[in-house]
Amino acid sequence: MLQVAYIFLSSLIIAQSVLAAPTNQDEEVSAQLQTIQNLEEKAKNSSMKLIGSIDVRPTASLKGQDSFRFENSADLGYQITPQFQMLYHQDFWMNLYNSKLVGGSDGVGLIAQDGFLDWFYEGLAKNRSEDVLLHYEGRLYAPTFSNRRDAGMITALRSYFILETKVSNSVSFNFIEAPIVHVYSVASHNGRANPIVENRLGVQFRWKLSEKLAFSMPLNWSATRMREAAGAMKSKAIENFVWVNPELTYKASAQYSFGMAYYDTTSLIKSDFSAFQVGEGLEDGVVQLFLQASL
Repeated sequence: MLQVAYIFLSSLIIAQSVLAAPTNQDEEVSAQLQTIQNLEEKAKNSSMKLIGSIDVRPTASLKGQDSFRFENSADLGYQITPQFQMLYHQDFWMNLYNSKLVGGSDGVGLIAQDGFLDWFYEGLAKNRSEDVLLHYEGRLYAPTFSNRRDAGMITALRSYFILETKVSNSVSFNFIEAPIVHVYSVASHNGRANPIVENRLGVQFRWKLSEKLAFSMPLNWSATRMREAAGAMKSKAIENFVWVNPELTYKASAQYSFGMAYYDTTSLIKSDFSAFQVGEGLEDGVVQLFLQASL
């Protein structure tokens, strides 16, 4: 079945290779974190050293972007110890319909999004009952997304400190703190300042409804300090972005899962924290179906 997923993706790439892709949001969708967490959990319970997955997501925009696309990703890595894994993650989108995006050709097509080297240590610290655990995840980004590469991006370094609290066998919370350093070769691009440092806070509620069905609800806040760039928009500003990304996942087997998800592409609060805009934020989002296949 994993081969079937790869064949399916390959056929889509060939069929759509003449078409243009949308611009990615700067916010991270929790699918990245969730997929990697799932891989690490599976690796911990397996004797396999090689780990990998592919995630296929048909995605429909609601109000703001007016597009239909596939938001896909692939991971491949190695389990060094039962607690420590390293992998490479690559996001890639295939846009099937795009009428109102900035710069906007009405075309459709394939484009590489963010790619990063990821390393994860599970259970860095824990209490005696093992219902409170501290995990660590590091990411070193590659400039694979053309919009950020054109803006001068060299890399970004993220460090995730994840405090997992197990309320019961079926309910848990992850509290996430993630300082980020952005490295750009220039202070601004196209009249807009580039980011320099960022901090992300998140709370992720996870509810295992049954042996196969699980629901997660992350709430995330990102505060980004922009570089000083004379005459550039947002120079030295702090930009805030708040978003949610609920997912409902059905685990069909050890290798295959499917489900549905949503995330907002407009912040639930104004960038300067002057007012909430929850209704506008939730209306301007995307809905997804997804299929995940792992080694």
